[in-house]
Amino acid sequence: MTLRALRMGSVDLAVGNIFGSNAFNMVLLVGIDLFYDGSLLASVSPTYAVTAAMVIIVTAVSIQGLLYRAEKRFWILEPDVVLMILLVLSALTIVCYTDH
Repeated sequence: MTLRALRMGSVDLAVGNIFGSNAFNMVLLVGIDLFYDGSLLASVSPTYAVTAAMVIIVTAVSIQGLLYRAEKRFWILEPDVVLMILLVLSALTIVCYTDH
């Protein structure tokens, strides 16, 4: 759906689809945790816990970027985009070293 929206030139629809999918997955995770015996994130691999935490943080930063438009840019990128790139790269680094 996201790729189809991008091909149609509807960037807003594609971004909304990504946000909606992330939000639905996080709500689903909370719902499953309520019915799970014990703590759901305590029973999974640390890699998945780090990934879930980083998805929540990156989503929060991107929503903040939508609500606040910065006047100062770094090259052609706004500060929230630079922060999101750094967060994703750091998450990938953490996941690579957590798995080993």
